[in-house]
Parts: sequence; structure tokens; C-alpha cells
Amino acid sequence: MDETLLRGLLERALDGEPPLGPVADRSLRAGIRLRRLRRARAAAGSAMAVAAVAGVMPLATGLVGNTPARPEGGRPVKVYVGSDGDTVTPIRAATNTAGKPIELSGVGPAAIAITPDGKTAYVLTESGGVTPITTATNEPGKRIKVGQTPDAIAITPDGKTAYVARFHSSAVTPITIATNKAGTPIRVGLYAKMIVITPDGKTAYVVTESGGVTPITTATNKPGKPIKVGGSPTEIAITPDGKTLYVPDTSSGRAGTVTPITTATNKAGKPIKVGNFPDAIAITPDGETAYVANLGSRTVTPITIATNKPGKPIKVGGSPTEIAITPGGKTAYVVNSGSNTVTPIFTATNTPGKPIRVGKAPYAIAITP
Repeated sequence: MDETLLRGLLERALDGEPPLGPVADRSLRAGIRLRRLRRARAAAGSAMAVAAVAGVMPLATGLVGNTPARPEGGRPVKVYVGSDGDTVTPIRAATNTAGKPIELSGVGPAAIAITPDGKTAYVLTESGGVTPITTATNEPGKRIKVGQTPDAIAITPDGKTAYVARFHSSAVTPITIATNKAGTPIRVGLYAKMIVITPDGKTAYVVTESGGVTPITTATNKPGKPIKVGGSPTEIAITPDGKTLYVPDTSSGRAGTVTPITTATNKAGKPIKVGNFPDAIAITPDGETAYVANLGSRTVTPITIATNKPGKPIKVGGSPTEIAITPGGKTAYVVNSGSNTVTPIFTATNTPGKPIRVGKAPYAIAITP
């Protein structure tokens, strides 16, 4: 079944119906993953299987409507958006127009991470590999094999190691960036699906389907005691000062929550109510606001971090699944998987701009420093 249809079914099931709870959420997500896995296995036997990735011209800030502006910080910023159909669509943010993709090996871009120096983008594919791309030329390098169903990737602040969460393997695979070699997998909780690294690079936090967040000490690659956050955590983000983690969760049914975790103690705080089925979260560089994409509500909820109070929901496209914020913090880009678009949100006013058309069922997004 097509992923756009699956996400549409989830969205319609949540619209005006009684709460379905985490079982429906996990079932539909499992359907999406199974479809991708089957496609990946089928494509593996075909010499014609390809994927695509692309870069863009400078990303602008201070945008009002579609008015072009200068790049943030006076230097170019590139955006990469992964879509179903094995493509990554570039967006020229100065004009908010999509560019031409470039091809690479691998099937189904699932996540993207970019090194702190902005020189390399690592594209994670459902077929079990990570492809490094030189951002200056948009030339793909040799694919790194990491194992079955990789689901998320994060890079340490020193740019030395990438960590890949592998869903069906319940493990995290480290990659040494200097050599692009995969290391020994680290066992974590059931179904590792999201990962974030502290600003000091000392700890990686992994979200698992078993309802917990597992800390990994990066110096030793040893996992610690899982932190309970609910029945169905979906994503994770960390404040720029590294003091607080925010974990969206759908275990309470249709109405989702976000649980704050104090990293000094690894203790979970009081859940914050947001929209239906929160599926992604990103925090502004100044650490003042967290933006939560609600898949079942077609909205994004801003949370004021100083008070942990949610603000007025912002309307976006169908089935928002991912979100990324520009380095200057002026624009949040929301991936609308059900609408095949990306919606820019201007953070100064929390107003959405004109949706940008991208590839089919877009799923991943990353922005260079």
C-alpha cells in the first residue's frame, strides 16, 4: 500500500473519531515500515534500483510571505528533503522553490544528518545503508552498510561519529566518520527508532518502541538504564544547553503529549499536552521554543520552554511528519507527508508561509549549519 495512503488513513481515523490509542498508531506505522522493507528487498534484486538526493542554494531568513532574503549569518545554508520514491528534493529557501534532485544508490531515504562543518550529508536508506554526500558538489560517496531497517541518524558535535538507530534490530550502530566504517552494534530497548546527542557529545539518547529512552555513553558506547516516558514515544529533541530532552508520546490515545526529561538526573517531568499523534519535534537555536508536528491534527504546536506551556496550534499540510529549523532560528520547515509539501513557519510570528511542492510522501529533512 502506498505510504501517502497509509498516512491518510491514519489522519482520517483520527479526525472526529474516538481515540484509537497507541495500538492503532503502531499498527499503521508498522504497515508503513513493512511496505518500505518489502520494497527495499524487491529493489535489492534489481540493477535498476536507484535513489536521489540534492542540495540547494542559500537558505534565507527574515522571510515574509515569499519575499527573498539574504542567507543567515552571511553564508549559504542548504536543505535536503527525503521523499518516498527514493528521492531527496532540494529547496531554494531564498525563493522557496524546489530544485533538481541528484541520484545515489540505496532505497527509500528515511533520515538525513549533516556534519557540524556542513561538508557532508549522510542519507539513511531503508535498504540498510548510509550514503555520504559532499555538500559542495552534491556528489555521493560509497554506501556504508549498517544492517537491516535503519530508522534514524545523529552525528556527534565534534563530527567524529554518526550513530544509526536500527528499528528491527533494536540496536544502534556507530560509524567512524573519518573512515566511514561501521562499528559494533550497541544493544538498546525494543525497536530503536530515534536518536539525539547532547551538545557536549558525551551522551546519545535513543527512543525505543518499548516506551523508554536509553542513554548511551559515547566514550565507551555502553548503554545505561532506560528512562520511562510512556507507552509510545515517537521522537526526541534536546535543548541547546543540553539540560532538557523533549519526547513526544501517543500512549494517551489520540491526544498526544510531550515529556520533558532533565538530563542531569535522567528523570522525566510532567507531560505537556499537544495535538493528535505528535510525530516530530525541533527546538530553536536560542532554546526558547520547541515546535511539535502533530500528524493527526495537521498542526504544529509551539511550546515555550521556560514554562513548558503549549501555544496556539499552527495549521500546516496533511500528515506533518518531520520538522527542522534554520540555524538562525527564523524559519521552521515542516514536512507534510500527506500533502507532498514542505511548509515554512516564520518563528517570529508563528505564521505559516506558502507550501513548497516536493517529492512523493516526503519523510526526512536536514539543514546544513
